[in-house]
Amino acid sequence: MAIRSNRFPALCLIALMLAMPASTIAKRHMLKTEIDGVERTALVYAPEPKGPDPLPLILVFHGRGDSNDLFATAVKLHRDWPDAIVVYPQGMTIDTTPPMRGWQYRLGTYNDRDLKLTDWLLTEIGRRYPTSPQSTYAAGFSNGGHFVFLLMAERNAAFAAFTAIGAVQPEYSSASAPKPLLYLFGRGEDPAFSEDWARTVQALARHNRTTGKPFDYLSCCHLLHPKPDGAALVYGRYNAGHTWPHRGNEWLKQFLMRPLGVEKEE
Repeated sequence: MAIRSNRFPALCLIALMLAMPASTIAKRHMLKTEIDGVERTALVYAPEPKGPDPLPLILVFHGRGDSNDLFATAVKLHRDWPDAIVVYPQGMTIDTTPPMRGWQYRLGTYNDRDLKLTDWLLTEIGRRYPTSPQSTYAAGFSNGGHFVFLLMAERNAAFAAFTAIGAVQPEYSSASAPKPLLYLFGRGEDPAFSEDWARTVQALARHNRTTGKPFDYLSCCHLLHPKPDGAALVYGRYNAGHTWPHRGNEWLKQFLMRPLGVEKEE
């Protein structure tokens, strides 16, 4: 009886996996390269392409002090978006006390090693899978969110939309083109950052050339519609502290998958 009991769940699991569409089974592998003499890595979850149509591709950058493996295990965006290529790059040590892994904040720091890594990842993944800038996205948490702001400014054409969570940049300004942006911040964050959060929303609204009053959007946020030469800004606060929001994957996916980057009113 014990043998039959132990085998039954395994047989059910195998049957379930065989019944699942191929696109829902993401294969995990590690990409490695050398940039300026230093090994860089990224954890990739990718479905099998069904044809020549581009797959959604999203690069997700962890926070300061974290690792891509631990971050992927905690966030599980690849589980909630199995039809996308989800890439978790590994950050390197930054100038903190004590030293911790993270990402460059500004152009030129650390010899632009993280911008170079991003360039390589986009090229290498594009070589392996059908991708397109029109369905390529960047998301980041905390220090990774700061790097997303840098990507908005310095690698704008490579991405269709951006998501920044748990980061503030009240002085954000760039000559790059407006792109749809989802910007989230926890209500439980240190109150000292509340003013910076509000000023960051204002700076991003200016950059994205939005207009008019905000509309309720999803279950988390407000939507600012763009002027003809702008792009939508979605912003909101969630009920947590300095952590990835519980429903963050749901909101991120809905935001990115809406036609034209949510420019239309609901």
